Amino acid sequence: MRKIIHRIAFLQAVCPLLMPKTSLGSILPRPFTFIRKTLLLVGSLCFFFNVSGQRTTKEFELANLPAVVQGEWKFHAGDQPAWADTAFDDHAWQFINPTRQYHFLPELARAEIGWFRLTLDVSPALRKKAVAIVIRQSGAADVYFNGSLIRTMGRVSKDARDERTRYSVAEPLILQLGDQPKQYIALRYSFNRSNLVIGYGQPVIRASFEKVDTAWDKFFLQIDYYTTRAWVSGGFMLLSILQLAIYLFDRRRKVNLYLSLYALMQMITLADGLFTPMFLSSNWIVFFNIVVFSIAAPLDFVFLMLMTYAYFGYKRGWWFMVTVVLALPVTIAQFIGDNAQNESLLAIYNMLNYLTIIGISSKAIREKKPGAKLFLAGIIVALIFFVLFNLSGDILKQPFLMECFEVALAFITPAVVLSILLAREFALNLVSLRNKLAEVEILSARTLEQEVEKQSILSRQNELLEQKVSERTSALNQSLTELKATQTQLIQSEKMASLGELTAGIAHEIQNPLNFVNNFSEVSSELVQEMDAELDKGDITEARAIGADLKENLEKIRHHGKRAEGIVKGMLEHSRTSTGQKELTDLNALADEYLRLSYHGFRTKEKTFNADLITYFDKDAPLINLVPQDIGRVLLNLFNNAFYAVNQKHKDEGQNYKPAVVVTTLFANQQIFLKVNDNGKGISTAIKDKIMQPFFTTKPTGEGTGLGLSLSYDIVVKGHAGKIDLESTDGEGATFTIILPA
Repeated sequence: MRKIIHRIAFLQAVCPLLMPKTSLGSILPRPFTFIRKTLLLVGSLCFFFNVSGQRTTKEFELANLPAVVQGEWKFHAGDQPAWADTAFDDHAWQFINPTRQYHFLPELARAEIGWFRLTLDVSPALRKKAVAIVIRQSGAADVYFNGSLIRTMGRVSKDARDERTRYSVAEPLILQLGDQPKQYIALRYSFNRSNLVIGYGQPVIRASFEKVDTAWDKFFLQIDYYTTRAWVSGGFMLLSILQLAIYLFDRRRKVNLYLSLYALMQMITLADGLFTPMFLSSNWIVFFNIVVFSIAAPLDFVFLMLMTYAYFGYKRGWWFMVTVVLALPVTIAQFIGDNAQNESLLAIYNMLNYLTIIGISSKAIREKKPGAKLFLAGIIVALIFFVLFNLSGDILKQPFLMECFEVALAFITPAVVLSILLAREFALNLVSLRNKLAEVEILSARTLEQEVEKQSILSRQNELLEQKVSERTSALNQSLTELKATQTQLIQSEKMASLGELTAGIAHEIQNPLNFVNNFSEVSSELVQEMDAELDKGDITEARAIGADLKENLEKIRHHGKRAEGIVKGMLEHSRTSTGQKELTDLNALADEYLRLSYHGFRTKEKTFNADLITYFDKDAPLINLVPQDIGRVLLNLFNNAFYAVNQKHKDEGQNYKPAVVVTTLFANQQIFLKVNDNGKGISTAIKDKIMQPFFTTKPTGEGTGLGLSLSYDIVVKGHAGKIDLESTDGEGATFTIILPA
């Protein structure tokens, strides 16, 4: 009963929010009242569960190895060097079990500095032999054996500024036992409460005796254990960074964010204890390590459930809210409960989440969701490894490293399976992209056929027109009627020609990302086969390395797939029939886009053609109201004419001539000026006044309709209240200037 009272008193001291009559508790809102009651319930259970099970024997029988010391220690507050002597009489000291957490031992909290003594009843078989004692402690301690100092762990002092507490690693201390039946171990121990309690979640002192060889084997095995955990933790870190990067590129895909957070929580959980030995006297860092682990351990399954809901497209149900609520007492128990009970409570919490995720996956299978069967299989495999890990210590007696692999596979399997499913989704998008490209190629072929037909129609109509003009001047009215019909047909053909050139440019643009997608898809397929082979061989490290390469390839596939998708969307926008509705448009972006499309379209007809494309865009130019499809047609005509002019000059002058097309925008006087300048043959003064007339062209028969500039003039002047000016010097190039009101 005395111990129960001590625990309640300590609970009131460290958790004032739990007491309903305190002034702070009385002013808290109702949600904090709920938290206070939850803390009280969990804390009380953990405290009362730890009352029983303490041994109070007078001395420790050292007969068989290994042996663990529990309640055989004696403790006395104060600091006297004589307490290390073997002849000192400690019968008046109280027995204590320091294998428990610091906050369960109020005697230590009041003492600040004191001594532990352990009387060994050594069996005759062990006398005069060497044994190893492994001491794990939270605080600062000097270890004495038979009156001699054999090890210091930190720096013992009453002064908090001079004291150096540490969380010791399990390094064996070699004891050369004497021939006396009674031998003594004394620990001079201090922990000043001004220093942060690093012992939360850890025992104050845990001592065990081992054979020397066995103790060193366990010590190096523990190093291998932490090394393995470090590798697995690093793998989770890389997975977290990769998935976060994918999410930042496409924030609509929440599943990548949740997978990144799940991997981050697993990285923190597996990294627990890795950094503690590095900071021997840094209480804040060690405490931060424990706090982060205590929070991350329950949260990883919260993010696993979020990941499951997001992948299958389900809304989060009521059980998810139960999981989030249960995470709070589980997290609190990590701070105030004993280690074994914490692990049991955390294991039960994780098992409930595993079963919940299995239920969600089963529902997805019934609804025939893609990837549901593979996801369920991965969760079941993870659950099997999780059960094996929790049974490994006391029941299955598995090797230490086997436990490490089991817990790693239990948590990494869902992440790997979901990564495979996301890769499969990318592959399906790739197939869809290929199908769309095939449709584009068919459209391009049809456009080329229409171009040939257009040229044939134009040739026949021109011949017919000349014949009608010369032979039937008397039938002028009938000829004018036929001319209007022909004009309508030619305008449509001109539009189809523009669409053909636009499509050719788009096909060239989309080929580059498709090549990247194809190449990385083939490499990724080979990497998947290699990873399966390494997994079959059991080489987890190589499999993770291959998995990292596979994730990088998938990111590149996604990037170039998105690029091709944008090009296809742009093509669909440009292929829509103009509604005549004006909208705010970035003229710089519109000019840059059509310049590239025109250039690539021209190159499909002239394979050897090359030209310098130079742009000077005014970054301060505002958005203006215009019809994007119509202005795009104007730009396409001007760019096509410029490329035709520089190409003709290049054929005449050869390699000494460098074709160039310069596009400039300028915002001034509430107007936007767009100039298209080329260094081609230019336009002579004699034909400048005719250049905007319908059917007037300087191109050979069959290469131009003479309607491009005429339609452009109508769109700019009549449709947008703008102007088109021409400046040209014969033999030195031409400059077309479009002036639009801003």
